[in-house]
Amino acid sequence: MIVRMININTRIKLFSAGLLILLLISCGKKQERYIDQAEIVAKVGDRVITADEFKYNFEFGLSTFRQGPDARKTYLNYMIKELLLASEGYRLGLNKSEYVQSRLERRRYNTLLESYIQTHVRDKVDIPDQEVRDALKKSTVTFKLLILPAPSQNEAEQIRAAASESSLSAYLDKKLQQAEMPLEDKRKYQTGWVDFLDLPPHVLEKVVDLDMGHTSEPFRFGEGYAVAEVLDINRTSITQSELEHGSRKRDIQARLYNIEADRIVRGLMDSVLTPMQVRVKGGVVQDLTNPLYEWFQAGLPDNQSIFDVIEDTPDSARDYVEPIKALMDETLVTMNKGEKTVRDYLEHMDYYRKALGQSASFDDFSTRLTTEIGRWIKNDTFVNLADQEGLADDPGIQRDLERWEQKWTYDMYRHESVKELSVTEEEMKEYFKHRWRELDIANVDTTRFYKYKNAVHNALLHEKQTALLEEEINELKNRYPVWIDHDLLYEIDLVDSLKSSQTSYFLRDKFSGQAVIPIVDMKWMGF
Repeated sequence: MIVRMININTRIKLFSAGLLILLLISCGKKQERYIDQAEIVAKVGDRVITADEFKYNFEFGLSTFRQGPDARKTYLNYMIKELLLASEGYRLGLNKSEYVQSRLERRRYNTLLESYIQTHVRDKVDIPDQEVRDALKKSTVTFKLLILPAPSQNEAEQIRAAASESSLSAYLDKKLQQAEMPLEDKRKYQTGWVDFLDLPPHVLEKVVDLDMGHTSEPFRFGEGYAVAEVLDINRTSITQSELEHGSRKRDIQARLYNIEADRIVRGLMDSVLTPMQVRVKGGVVQDLTNPLYEWFQAGLPDNQSIFDVIEDTPDSARDYVEPIKALMDETLVTMNKGEKTVRDYLEHMDYYRKALGQSASFDDFSTRLTTEIGRWIKNDTFVNLADQEGLADDPGIQRDLERWEQKWTYDMYRHESVKELSVTEEEMKEYFKHRWRELDIANVDTTRFYKYKNAVHNALLHEKQTALLEEEINELKNRYPVWIDHDLLYEIDLVDSLKSSQTSYFLRDKFSGQAVIPIVDMKWMGF
């Protein structure tokens, strides 16, 4: 029997140091007990902007905001505007809205998960330099493998015996030729160039001393077993300098770090999850897989919860949404302290769709879904443990949540303030007739209004929004007095050269994909 090969080159990504950056930044009404008053660059009412917050916001903000003769003051003024609007949003209770609270909940979840991993995994990884050098020397030998899976050890032994007459490659060629219907290309079962770090230890043990053309003994592979053959071997040289430093050494160091971190995570999972007796209902997963795959193929709703579609399903989506709706209250996972339903998983998946959306086929999707369900259980467990250990009380985490709550409250207030504004056809035509030069377009025939209608609409709407918000900001300064420490503002050590001011950097945490810090809203520049 021939089984689809599993990609053996999959690796765990290196954890980022995003949380360390988060701990450096502070801003917010409830944070003043953590803040050195000498580090406050501005106050808006009883809320503050610290020097560190300004530094990171400025350096990772949109470059357009960092240009001009007094970029620091200009950028700080935008931050103050947002803080004024956020302060009024708090007064109106917009920080309690679903928009803000749902984002805070996800932010808290991801930050606690990262904090737990930082404490119990990253802080425990220690790779001695000699181990890195030894691994670098070994990695100079790479090879290509043919790996043929089998459902059981007995069938893998039968394949090995049959292949001993010639080679595993010849055996596979023969099987593919005998098939009544064309199967996958032989290359589906071949690896690229791999070294000893790419292979699990139990696989490496079977192939490291294997002569080319010979078939290995069976080894565990995926849900079954497999045998392998070495197709080609390549050896490269390495210099003493490369053993001391350089990109090759850094790459090996990162790979060893990932392997050790993965080992620690597996140990944590064994010690924590095994006693919980976690069981995934295979039948329910199977029933969920096909309609969920169809939904992903058709396209999940953008910027909308999937539950909105489940509750009010359009006719065009009934074939795949209705079966999912029928499964909502089915038990998906059981454990000794409770259970989780399909609804529970979908609530998680609603915000974490990326991995499933990258599926290349139904089989790939099925594998990813099983993996994502396992990751969800693991992450939920780690977050609960982080809560029990009091990691949520860490001042850095509290400051991070307060700062993002402030940013999202600003978003909510801005939206509520401008949502009723509109632009008429007459206003657009008047703008295009007299002010078309303000648009980023060439000299045009003014009769071609239809071609630039969207650009005119957006320019006018942005103009109206900005005018309304500026008027409100001027009034809010009376309610929330603004104070700026100009001396401190110009003493802050910034990366603000001419070249850097023309480049925008978007800082995201590799661990979660989240933005590390809130930056000035791009909508101040355009709609």
